[in-house]
Amino acid sequence: MKVAALFTLPLFMSVRCNGQTSVKTDSINELQSVIGLPLSQAVAAREVYKKPLKAALARQAGTACQTTSGQQPYNVCMGKEDETAYSDFAIFYNNLQMLCHDQDQLLTLQQSEKQWKAYSDSTMKATRAAWPDGTAAPGVAGQVYLSLVRDYMRLLVEIYDLNISQ
Repeated sequence: MKVAALFTLPLFMSVRCNGQTSVKTDSINELQSVIGLPLSQAVAAREVYKKPLKAALARQAGTACQTTSGQQPYNVCMGKEDETAYSDFAIFYNNLQMLCHDQDQLLTLQQSEKQWKAYSDSTMKATRAAWPDGTAAPGVAGQVYLSLVRDYMRLLVEIYDLNISQ
């Protein structure tokens, strides 16, 4: 069991760093191409960004792993949940950038994400220090990361609800 736990944590960390969909920082020119459109076209363009954002958010509204068949299956399940959460966050965030109303709002969102990333990295470092080894360590780290991502997505929805709903 300990070998599986040690394998799962590095796997979790590599997924987090090398996910299929990564967070990107859209340029101001890309945003300007959307907000510079005539109103009817801008509204249609914004709808294109809302659909994947809302789908990613909906996928993260569920519950985490609920397995009673042992620690190893739970750790594997959490690894998959975290991979999906990372990918969904990237989809959500990348599309949210394109729903900003102006350049200042985009830059503020991007700065917020940088600060959240530093907070998230620090929190995961604390988690690994508190749970350095043992079969439960990967599951705990996975649950903490999943909570961080889902909480941040919900917070961004509260902040940018007007952007998402318009």
